[in-house]
Amino acid sequence: MLSRVLLAVALWLVGILPAYAGTAAAFYYGPDIPWSRLALYDYPVVEPDQADGVPSSVSDQRFYAYVSLGEVLPQRSYFSLIKPEWRLGKNRNWGSWVLDQSQPELRDIFVEKVFAPLWEAGYRGFFLDTLDSYQLGVTEEAARQRQREGLAALINAVSERYPDARFILNRGFELMPMITATVDAIAAESLYQRWLPDKDSYQVVPDTDREWLLQQFLQVRKQFDVDGIAIDYAPPAERDQARKLARQIANHGLIPWVTNPAIDGFGVGIREVLPRDVLLIHGGSEERLWEHADAIRYGLMPLQFQGLIPDIRNVDDPMPAGELRGRYAGIVVWLEKDGVTSADFERWLVRQRESGVPIVMLGYPAVDPLGPNGQVFGFQGRTTPQVLPSIVSQHADMGFEAPLPRFLPVGEPLYNEQATMPWLEMVSGSQRYMPVAITDWGGYAMQPYLIRSALPTVKAEGLDRWMLNPLTFLHDALRLPAMPIPDVTTENGRRLGFAHMDGDGFPSLAEVRDYQGRADARVLLEEVLKKFTLPTTLSVIEGEVASDGLYPNQAADLQQIAREMFRLDHVEAATHTYSHPFFWYDAQNNPGELYGPEGQLRLPMPGYKMDPVREVAGSADYIEKNLLPPGKKTRMVLWSGDTVPTPEALAAAREHGLLNMNGSDTTITRSAPTWTLIKGIGLPKGDEYQVYAPNQNENIYTNGWTGPFYGFERVIETFEMTESPYRFKPVDIYYHTYIASKNASLESLKKVYQWAQDQPLFPLFASQYVRKVLDFNQMAIAREGDRWLVRGGGELRTLRLPEGIGLPDMNGSEGVAGYRVDKPGRYLHLQDGYASWESGNNSRPYLQQANARLTDFTQTETGLTFSLHGYAALEFAIGNAKGCALRHAGKILSPVRREGNIHYYRSAKHGLVELRLQCSQ
Repeated sequence: MLSRVLLAVALWLVGILPAYAGTAAAFYYGPDIPWSRLALYDYPVVEPDQADGVPSSVSDQRFYAYVSLGEVLPQRSYFSLIKPEWRLGKNRNWGSWVLDQSQPELRDIFVEKVFAPLWEAGYRGFFLDTLDSYQLGVTEEAARQRQREGLAALINAVSERYPDARFILNRGFELMPMITATVDAIAAESLYQRWLPDKDSYQVVPDTDREWLLQQFLQVRKQFDVDGIAIDYAPPAERDQARKLARQIANHGLIPWVTNPAIDGFGVGIREVLPRDVLLIHGGSEERLWEHADAIRYGLMPLQFQGLIPDIRNVDDPMPAGELRGRYAGIVVWLEKDGVTSADFERWLVRQRESGVPIVMLGYPAVDPLGPNGQVFGFQGRTTPQVLPSIVSQHADMGFEAPLPRFLPVGEPLYNEQATMPWLEMVSGSQRYMPVAITDWGGYAMQPYLIRSALPTVKAEGLDRWMLNPLTFLHDALRLPAMPIPDVTTENGRRLGFAHMDGDGFPSLAEVRDYQGRADARVLLEEVLKKFTLPTTLSVIEGEVASDGLYPNQAADLQQIAREMFRLDHVEAATHTYSHPFFWYDAQNNPGELYGPEGQLRLPMPGYKMDPVREVAGSADYIEKNLLPPGKKTRMVLWSGDTVPTPEALAAAREHGLLNMNGSDTTITRSAPTWTLIKGIGLPKGDEYQVYAPNQNENIYTNGWTGPFYGFERVIETFEMTESPYRFKPVDIYYHTYIASKNASLESLKKVYQWAQDQPLFPLFASQYVRKVLDFNQMAIAREGDRWLVRGGGELRTLRLPEGIGLPDMNGSEGVAGYRVDKPGRYLHLQDGYASWESGNNSRPYLQQANARLTDFTQTETGLTFSLHGYAALEFAIGNAKGCALRHAGKILSPVRREGNIHYYRSAKHGLVELRLQCSQ
């Protein structure tokens, strides 16, 4: 009988509570707060002790700081201010003290020492927890009422102090009639599944408890019109169970959040953020600098191209704390030697496997395959074969850039019983070996079936080959979902194009016809910069051009040339440092030395000791004060020498407001047709970030400036091979000043500029590209049912749509300007930093492509209104434009051509404001 009554009550509540309306909440109390991901939620709650404050990049979002009112842990900074007589008792489950909030003095401490600092730290909301803990310390109703009144008085006092403050209450249903503050939502834990800390287990919530809680939610919604949030708990490895619980909660019209008991993992609701961070762990490299480890040289590109953000650590470094499931897309361990992992690391990796975090092992096993941890991952040892192995099965993407060797080495003599898809399986006698496989925990690829030299006995750049397709292997091993991928190569469907110059050789004397004996910088100005208007970022080395530098007799002429360059509209300014460090780490570690273990450390500036702040900030100030016209700023630092800046140098740039670029070696050509020569987009270094140059300069293509000096024209091969079959890179014409010193090299540069001018590019400055890369690392992507939501900083405005994701229906979309379906990909155009859309058939007009940035875009009932601003004569196209007329300033603009329902337009102007497309109904 009771079960029938409960069923009737449940049906009644479902009928009364409105359906889940798309408002979302997220709770995260762990370290390394993922601010950009949490910003996709309406009610993001964080533990403020895990951060110094709300970052400026997400300050437009209201974050709710966790505050425990009814209890306090001894670890809290304000615990020492709480008098013993204000303690009602102890909550032994959590080791916290229950507080007597009927004490006015205690309430004052909370206002001044808890809420005021949080407000100063940028929090504009507060999640108030333990509001019913007083029941552990007082039993009489009168005493309990005094506690309720004290809690309400404290909340109201905070609201009076900060009128814009908003609150979420954890339970506290009985406080609502006494609260005058603005309460956004009431939260409560354990609607369907709870966590029992004393038993270290999960428990299904009894029906009677659930129905009581649902009635409480219903009553406060009817009386106070506040949202209801239900927080349930599920094992991190049971992600599907968590999603099921979230749907059950949402069916009651409540906002769901299902997470782990410590709330230090990223849970799920109906709105679910797709994790993009990937832990990239390296070890065993013999290189002097960790930046040259194989995991960096080869691993960045296939991860970043698929939208992932590497968190890079050495195998001996501390690993991330907290629950990783939901926070990280996976773990990639790339080892260059066998047996370099510790027992602690192996135990940590086993815990991640138990939590369901996808794990990929590359190079060598990340656990002892013959030990107990190897068994956890399904490894089985095999003896070294006595008979030449033969292939049993081979995935289509094995032998990707080079055929498998005729005499097959086994490498690690292993088999794996947990393989779900062997990529390479061999047999020798009665034994089977499996050096590459996808498994139920992720996957592995052991050497020599990961990367192998085309000439096994020779080690040289350009000879390495991928033995497997890294894109498909990592995608399958990490079990990556189909999702929109932030793309830094494209905007409005056009491939990005720009140029940048390192200032080396600015004083060198030219050998070029009609310029003999003059600075090659003058040749560059007259023969290139005045003839080609592709946006170009130019740098100089202060020590080469300043009056007190190395060339005082030429300084006046060099400074005049630099001023003429920087006056050009299509030129922006950068510094190439003060003394041009050739080896950044060695120069910084030996500031007074001119030579180090690798050779000369920097230019011989008299009496100078290397200082990263002077190199970066000082030289930027020199350029700004002495070489730039009014209104221009030094935007960037272009790293010199080995282009491996120290974290201190990167910090000096950031703190001085400078963007940074250079480093890495993307030099794929037809004579070296390997993806190992396509590098990543940038490298995190602690709290800093180095942005890599998309392409390399003429020094590489001329064999270290030894010839042939026309070799830079081969960069066109690189541009073509990073466009097809995939657009891996934008077009970046990267060179040094000295390229203008010789006839052959100057002609090669002109040829490259002319090639770029003939391409349908999106011109922009290098600084704008760098901002896209930085935005790549902040963009968050979520899915809510069939709807996608994206939040970024507004610099990166392209998402690449993989197969399996349909094109957007512009009806009901927000922040989407259009899309382009063309080789080499399907690109979605964003208006700014936020977008929301569903896939479907689209009949509305849309922006199909443009070579300029959108500064405004609005869908109207009869068409579109939009504005464009760029750096070249405008070219753009509109899809679904049949029966439409485009007007600007009252005049009709006729398309230059039509292809199906796409109309193409041109204008000699670089910008047009308020273009209006009107379509017949």
